[in-house]
Amino acid sequence: MFIFGTVFAVKSDNEKTIFKADAAVAFESYSDMVFRLAFLRTGNTADADDIMSDVFLRLVKNVHKIKSEEHLKAWLIRASINCSNSYFKRKKRINEVRITEVDGVYEMDENSVLPSVLMLPAHQKTVIYMHYFEGYSVEEIATLCGTAVGTVKSRLFRGREALKNTLKGEFLDV
Repeated sequence: MFIFGTVFAVKSDNEKTIFKADAAVAFESYSDMVFRLAFLRTGNTADADDIMSDVFLRLVKNVHKIKSEEHLKAWLIRASINCSNSYFKRKKRINEVRITEVDGVYEMDENSVLPSVLMLPAHQKTVIYMHYFEGYSVEEIATLCGTAVGTVKSRLFRGREALKNTLKGEFLDV
């Protein structure tokens, strides 16, 4: 567990509102989101834990750059993606990772589509997660991922099509 108390106050443009970025509070609020995103990209909990640790260590070093709560969440998502990409480069792995374990990370019932989502290629998995699980718009995902809006739309479309083909017959509405 992380133990840190880095607090940094930032005055906004109108100087009436002060945003206090506290790394410990950020960890409590966003660690699940960061872990889920890392898990979706790597496929196992050990690697996701490593990536989550890297993300929050980066936050401690860069907490003074955070300007608002929205900026904090976007920064954490972007850092999660960057750390995941660095992980794959460092380990010289391919981006399509098989599921090695799902030990209580998500509650899966018989109607869960999560196993099918986890089998998607990393770029499709990421946009599907951010759009459906985190509620980001296509434009916001494009900004966070550093890609074009058309690319995000294409990845969403292809991810949906892959899920439709995978889940055909398993659910009544597919």
